[in-house]
Amino acid sequence: MARLKIGFIPIEGGTYYKEALEEVTRAEELGFDSVWMEEHHAVTNHYWPSPFPVLAGFATRTSKVMLGTDIAVAAFYHPVRLAEDIAMLDVMSNGRITLGIAIGYKPDEFALYGVDLARRGARFEEQLAIMKGLWTQETVSFKGTYYTVEGRIEPKPVTKPHPPVWIGGWGDITLRRAATLADNWIPGPTADLARLVKGKAQFLANRRAAGRTSPITEWPLTRDLIIAETDKQARALAEEHIMVAYRREYAGGWRHPFIDASIATDLDRLMEDRFLIGGPDQVIPKIRKLVDTYGMTHLICRTFFPGMPHAHIMHELDLLAREVMPAFK
Repeated sequence: MARLKIGFIPIEGGTYYKEALEEVTRAEELGFDSVWMEEHHAVTNHYWPSPFPVLAGFATRTSKVMLGTDIAVAAFYHPVRLAEDIAMLDVMSNGRITLGIAIGYKPDEFALYGVDLARRGARFEEQLAIMKGLWTQETVSFKGTYYTVEGRIEPKPVTKPHPPVWIGGWGDITLRRAATLADNWIPGPTADLARLVKGKAQFLANRRAAGRTSPITEWPLTRDLIIAETDKQARALAEEHIMVAYRREYAGGWRHPFIDASIATDLDRLMEDRFLIGGPDQVIPKIRKLVDTYGMTHLICRTFFPGMPHAHIMHELDLLAREVMPAFK
């Protein structure tokens, strides 16, 4: 069996760039495989609005780690601009970029950008077609319902035919798009294991139906992780940091499809097949279960939750490298 790749999402909140950079450079020294940026807008003390400039910063200070978005929201970009930005990042990082992308779902973000929420899926399909064309063809002539594009981009990406495109999200249409229009599917951290296994089966069936035979070699999963010296310490941190966010985001405000109000306040139910929380002895078997049951080959650890100290994330990186990575060599 191949070695499990391990990556992480560093500290979030646009003001913490310095701390994020320290985590990322340390993670590369420790042997982590990848670093990922999320994208959300207008959330205080959480998330970043602009994943690509941040990844550019990381690209200049690292040489080995894969750099990706988990996840960028397509609706807020013009496809030519996005194609150019990804091509430039690919050049700057010498071929280390993966574009994780999705259609988005938060109404307040669409209002901020003045973008129509209802038509985002159809626009997304045009965006992907335009971007792939610009990356791989000398010139593009595209006339769609939403975009008309004529011309070419320079430079082209160094990765051939183009940097990997992984589609995030759920639902039948998303799983069909991931199977037919992208290189892979990158499910988010909120789903439990049963739903993940079902989604993977559907994704693979969609690929077969579309006649796509090239094997998928990488099965990424994003999981919320809090690791500490002991199970007790990790649970206390989870109560303080994860549960505050879940109660505020999922039990109060908007309705999340997988986390209803009853579960959003129950740490034990959320931990089951969803979170990686505990000391190394608790976390390793949970990771093994994801490898054995789902076939995960690339674990992306989301390490920041509102209020989580940078110093603890630095400690987690050391713990993961020292205690967890050797178990999956």
